[in-house]
Amino acid sequence: MPGRLDEIYISPKSAEPMKALQQVNLIAGMGLEGDRYNYAVHTGTYSASFIDEPGKNCTVVSADAVEKQMAATGMKAFEGGLGALRRNLVVRGLSGEELNDMVGHEVQIGACRLFVHRRTVPCKYREAQCKRPGLMNRLWHVCGVNCEILKGGTVCVGDEVAVIPGTHQPKRINPGMKPPGFFVRPADRTHEQHASMVIPPVVAFQMCLVDPAGFERIEYGYRSVGAHFWTPQAYRAGQLAKKLRPPLVVAVVAAVLALVVKVLT
Repeated sequence: MPGRLDEIYISPKSAEPMKALQQVNLIAGMGLEGDRYNYAVHTGTYSASFIDEPGKNCTVVSADAVEKQMAATGMKAFEGGLGALRRNLVVRGLSGEELNDMVGHEVQIGACRLFVHRRTVPCKYREAQCKRPGLMNRLWHVCGVNCEILKGGTVCVGDEVAVIPGTHQPKRINPGMKPPGFFVRPADRTHEQHASMVIPPVVAFQMCLVDPAGFERIEYGYRSVGAHFWTPQAYRAGQLAKKLRPPLVVAVVAAVLALVVKVLT
C-alpha cells in the first residue's frame, strides 16, 4: 500500500531551524526550492562539493518507523515534531523496512519522481543538536533515505508516496565516496571500521583546497552544537590549505597561460 506525505521541511542554511510547509517545489537534479541542500544554494552542513552525491537532492523519512523505534527504546518525543531530524519529506503509512527497501528504485510522490540512492544514517551532529544521547545507535535503521530528484514539480502534504513498479536499478545506485563502516551502526563497528571514519590530515588538506567554504561550513555546523567534525590535525591541515589556495590558484593559472602562449607561438 502507498504511503502519504505527512510533513515537509526546509531550512535555508546550516544549523538554522527547519521550516514546516504545506507544499514545496522540487527541482530536478538539485533539491527543494529554498532548502540548504539545494545545489543552487549550497548552504547545508553537508553540501560541500567534495562530498557531493546525487542522493543529496532530497531526504525522506517514515514517521511511523521513527515513532515506533523511539517508543521501543524509551526515547522522548522530539519537541516540535520530526523536523528535529532535519529530513525534508516525512511520510506515513510506510514502515522503516518498506522505506529502506526503496533503495535502488524510483519513487512517485505526487507528480514528482525520485530515485533512492541510499539509506540516510544519523550522525553525531544530529544526535548533539537533538540533545538525545544514544540517538545514532537507537535510530540508525529508521532515519530515512537519500534521493535524487528525477522529475520536479510541486509536492503537497497528503500526496501519495509509492515505488514505481519495474524500476529497480541497483547498478544506478551512487552512495557517494563513503569510507568502510559508514553504513554500520556505531555500536557494531569494528576497531578498523571506526578508524576508517577518521579523515586523515592529508585528505582534509585536499578537501579544503577543493572547497574551503564547504570545509568551514561542516565544522561550523558541528561547533554550533558543541561538537567537532574534523580532528584538530585535520582542521589545521585544512586551514593551511585555505591559506595556500590563493597563491596556488595564481600559479596554476599562470602555468596554463604560459603553456597556451607556448603552443600558439
